[in-house]
Amino acid sequence: MLGGFPSLAYDLAQNLAASAFVVLAYTFVVRRPEGWGNLKRQGVFGLFMGLTAVFSMMHPIHIGPGIFIDARTPLVGLTALFGGPLAAVVTAALAAAYRFSLGGAGMAAGMANPALSLAAGVGFSWWVTRGGRVLRLRYLFGFGLLLGGCSLSSLLLLPSWALTVEVFDRTVLPFLTMLPLGTLFLGALLLREQRHRDAELRMAESEARYRLLADNVTDMILVIRAGGEIAYVSPSVREILGHEPAEIVGRHAAALLHPDDQRPAAEAFSGLESGSPTVSVIHRIRHRDGRFLWAESSMRPARDASGAFTVVAAVRDVTERKLYEEQLHEARAAAEAGNRVKSEFLASMSHEIRTPLNGVIGFADLLLGTELTAEQRQYVALQREAGRGLLAIIGDILDYSKIEAGKLELEERGFDLHRLMRDARDLMSNAASQKGLALELALGASVPRFVRGDESRIRQILLNLLGNAVKFTERGSVLLSVGVLSADEATGVAPLRFSVSDTGTGIAPSEQSNLFQRFSQGDSSTTRRYGGTGLGLIISKQLSELMGGRIGFHSSPGIGSTFWFELPLPAAVEGKTDGKAEGRPAAAPGRRTARILLAEDVPMNQIVTSSILCKAGHMVEVAEDGEAAVEAVRTGQFDLILMDMQMPRMDGVQATTAIRGMEGGRRAVPIVALTANALPDQLQRCLDAGMNDHVTKPIERDTLLATVDRWLGMAPQVQATLLAGAQPADAHPPVPTRPDKDVVLDPATLAALADTLGEEALPRFVAGTLSELHQRIGRVLDPASPKDAGFDAHAMVSLAGNLGLVELSRLARKLQHACEQGRTDAAAALKEEVQAALARASHALGEALPGGVIPAV
Repeated sequence: MLGGFPSLAYDLAQNLAASAFVVLAYTFVVRRPEGWGNLKRQGVFGLFMGLTAVFSMMHPIHIGPGIFIDARTPLVGLTALFGGPLAAVVTAALAAAYRFSLGGAGMAAGMANPALSLAAGVGFSWWVTRGGRVLRLRYLFGFGLLLGGCSLSSLLLLPSWALTVEVFDRTVLPFLTMLPLGTLFLGALLLREQRHRDAELRMAESEARYRLLADNVTDMILVIRAGGEIAYVSPSVREILGHEPAEIVGRHAAALLHPDDQRPAAEAFSGLESGSPTVSVIHRIRHRDGRFLWAESSMRPARDASGAFTVVAAVRDVTERKLYEEQLHEARAAAEAGNRVKSEFLASMSHEIRTPLNGVIGFADLLLGTELTAEQRQYVALQREAGRGLLAIIGDILDYSKIEAGKLELEERGFDLHRLMRDARDLMSNAASQKGLALELALGASVPRFVRGDESRIRQILLNLLGNAVKFTERGSVLLSVGVLSADEATGVAPLRFSVSDTGTGIAPSEQSNLFQRFSQGDSSTTRRYGGTGLGLIISKQLSELMGGRIGFHSSPGIGSTFWFELPLPAAVEGKTDGKAEGRPAAAPGRRTARILLAEDVPMNQIVTSSILCKAGHMVEVAEDGEAAVEAVRTGQFDLILMDMQMPRMDGVQATTAIRGMEGGRRAVPIVALTANALPDQLQRCLDAGMNDHVTKPIERDTLLATVDRWLGMAPQVQATLLAGAQPADAHPPVPTRPDKDVVLDPATLAALADTLGEEALPRFVAGTLSELHQRIGRVLDPASPKDAGFDAHAMVSLAGNLGLVELSRLARKLQHACEQGRTDAAAALKEEVQAALARASHALGEALPGGVIPAV
């Protein structure tokens, strides 16, 4: 039983007073100036807590005859938790010393009690700190239970076991109830004080940090109340406005502004409310000496400590920036005026030079019509060509000057677009023929014949691009094409896309950024080798933009380039026909025209495939490898993709995987593989990558067009069947009977190629293909690796097949498989067979073509 109530109440009151003293001591220690080090703080706090423990031992709580409880255990443990290990050691030492001075049978147990409490306190403090735990009340209660257990365990040091059992029975319940509750009570008071002190420290640090920023920032910081009065201004007002902060606080912000700027600033200020974004205003602000400075104010809504609406403004002096802006504006105006004067001068001078130059060229023409010696005729001819070259340069300068001076006027009228395209081709055909190039024209069936626009300027762009293509192409071909793009939603006009593709040297990536720049030709060696001013492309760019269009290109070194421009040319009302070009085959009944992307790295294959598709009425864009194909799909819109399997940088499977991974409708465009490898596992590889179908090389016209029509959904019944998940019975047309494998040349294939390219272009195309075949076989015979030999053999399959060289195409395919499978011995034997087959093929082609053919090996 507990002692008498009056005695117990008196004892509790004494211990509560001791608890209050502990809190006051803790408050005194933690709030001392920074001059106190950590050890001094711990020592002083430990001394206070030790004296309190001694006081508690001198005035314990009596719970029965000869049985009492004091507060030494929770005091030592809480000292370790809140004061540190040194403070806990001091407290435990004082408590143990006092108990030693009392002596008696329980001295050992009484001295062990603070030692065990010290160990428990230090361990519990380490557990809280090491785990990053936040000290909570439930942790304090558990800590009290732990301290109660320590007190009970000290009973083991009593002189006899009987005494230990007797004391344990009488004290176990008070120890496990009063000690945890006392620890919880006193710990809660100390925890509250600790948190309050931590909050004060954080607030003081925050205030010091923001005060440091406000005092040292170069911008002037103001806090403006809702009524416009300035509640605070940072010390930087001294440097910006020359005022002391006290002179500004309490004044209305508008009083500092220039009268002309007060209204816009007030409108910006009044528009701010809680949650509004930051608003910036440029205005003039009055300095103390009366002059006005240009300033930029960034205002943000906020709430002060009382919750009232305020605006925080950061004001920056931008006087120098405004001065620079004014000077820049004046310099730009002066430069533009000087540029206009220069352009007008160049336009006038170019026009004046053209008149006598025309006389020089004219008299040269007249001289060539008279009787001259061979030497004189050569000199006069050179004089005429030099005059024409100079006239072209002056023409470019004149056009460029007119455009810069804003004096170039467009003449919009109806004209025959098909005739313009044929004329452009014919004008450049002589220059192409002299270099042995095939110059092809592809007109989409949906391209209107009569359109409205500036015919002469369109011709100028076409001849410029065609001239560049012929100039920079040493062998192969040049393709001029035009097709219809999707109609613009705003105007309803479907732009026309004009393209000039070549198999020339291409443009290095490092030089591509120089194109469409003034007097630029990529690099200086170009000017030395080919001549010219470099104005052609910039004039073409400016002309296309004047006509509401745009121009661009894509190029790969060693493969070729494609330059294109798009113009919104509405169909002409007068002379409008059914849209079929004279002499051009109309699209097949039911066939719709489409935009097709051809991914093919071999230039001759590009020409054959694109010619077949263009004659069928489709618009074709060529990508020279997988990376270019992926980029074209990412930036353009296509109805179908024809994908070669083996290409440099990125092959067809990798490109298909990248396209299928795109977002939106681009990933769903049908992809047809073009492959010289018809093995089942290779075809399955195409399908696994996401391709929809395949066409085997060499390309056969009917098979290609049938596959294209099938995937464009040409026939409704075929489309419905495909959507149902079945393959229509007539989806694949009958494959034409192939000639015997031992035949060197298939005349039917050569005749079909002549029909596709034209009789005049066929000899040049054959010569270019044979030249490339000889280059490929040279690399096959001395390859860098078996993989490279297989790559060249793969290209030879389609190159030979295009010309109907059956034997050579078959052997090249076998060589490709042998190289890919690592059969070295078989590949070595096949290389000799392929070389011999190429010799027989060249002889057969020489006999089949009128006048023979000589490849440029």
